[in-house]
Amino acid sequence: MMKNTWPFLIVFASPMALAGDPFADPFADPFTEEAIAIEDDIHQSRVELKSYYQNNNLRSNHPLNPGLSLFNDDTRFVGLDASLESNWSDQWSTRGRVYSRYMVGSSDLDNSDRYDTYLLEGLLQWQSLDQNLVIELGRKTPKWSNGYNYDIANMLTPNRNLPNIDQDNPLQAKGWDMLSAQYYSGHWSLAGYLVKSDSESPNIDREAVVRLGYQNDHEFSFLVHKLDEGKLAYGATFSTLLGDETTFRAEWTRHPYRQLNLLDGQERSHYQRLVLGTTYAAVDGWSLTGEFFYNQHGASDSQWQQITTLAASSADLVRTGQSQNIGFDINQALAGIGLMGQGWSRQRYGSLMFMSEQSEDLWQLRLGTQISLDDSSKLHRIEVLKSINDNLSARLELQLFEGCDLCEFGLNPSQNNLRLTASWLF
Repeated sequence: MMKNTWPFLIVFASPMALAGDPFADPFADPFTEEAIAIEDDIHQSRVELKSYYQNNNLRSNHPLNPGLSLFNDDTRFVGLDASLESNWSDQWSTRGRVYSRYMVGSSDLDNSDRYDTYLLEGLLQWQSLDQNLVIELGRKTPKWSNGYNYDIANMLTPNRNLPNIDQDNPLQAKGWDMLSAQYYSGHWSLAGYLVKSDSESPNIDREAVVRLGYQNDHEFSFLVHKLDEGKLAYGATFSTLLGDETTFRAEWTRHPYRQLNLLDGQERSHYQRLVLGTTYAAVDGWSLTGEFFYNQHGASDSQWQQITTLAASSADLVRTGQSQNIGFDINQALAGIGLMGQGWSRQRYGSLMFMSEQSEDLWQLRLGTQISLDDSSKLHRIEVLKSINDNLSARLELQLFEGCDLCEFGLNPSQNNLRLTASWLF
């Protein structure tokens, strides 16, 4: 259960906000925060309910598991996601999102039942009559990135989008408690965010972000991110149309520190990331998206081999009872698991995604592959989407992991993930 409950006051004082449509355009620019046009009706509300069933098939012979620790992925669960949005007047609105799930451990060592609830969003919003100024207070998940698989410009700490495998994970959807203001003038916008940090560091209580945006024929944004008593980090996004069917996108960040722990942070004075991507959307409805991602924070070949080889050797010594220093070997094994669990652990990635046109009876197919170019391991995602009527839709998703035992995606603790999602909007 969430410890910080003050945003519940906002949620229960009014209905909550609309969550993302699973059939929404995945290529739409998510970083744009335009002023919300509110009609003159005194009160309007929208509600969306999502239900999930997910089964994670855990590997029984993971090379880094010493046999004394469990992966929390080994679960089956049913989840309910309730999102509501209310416009109370032409200036005041509220939105929020609550996620509850019932989990059952799948392994012999962990077959306990668990129930937990998360407040993902709880937000009060005011905007001026001319809609040029918007002020928000509460829990929010800001999205400044324009990437599909690699959304590096979402710069708050910790980054909850890594490595974009479990799109419905509530820990990825949970917002930050913040006060924000956005000002719009023509094609330009300026926004500031004062955020209560969720960083594990005891020296970091607050974060701040300033974002300057421009939206016209070309769209770009520039972000400055500051942690308490820390140096500044920077980010930028850019997108433009190349003809009528092709979109080009780029994204860049620069941090004064290395974001992956367990790796030496003194190798250079700053660490950069870069994403280049393009989408071709055909006139008849199908689309193809490709992305390249360079990640200077990630492990080099020698660093990756050193950490994973030592972790696998130590885990094997513990499992077989041959360890001469069990505490040291367990720590080495867990260090390898910890690096793997941070996501984006290597330096070069590529992705390709195909989206079919929607059939006459509203079926759609989405196929995606992410590749770790440093070791050729892969994540494959197969999604079948179905709009049943104007209010009800469903998605069936299968994720498959491929790669050698000590490759990035090959080390995933799950052999595969299966998820069924139903969404009801009213």
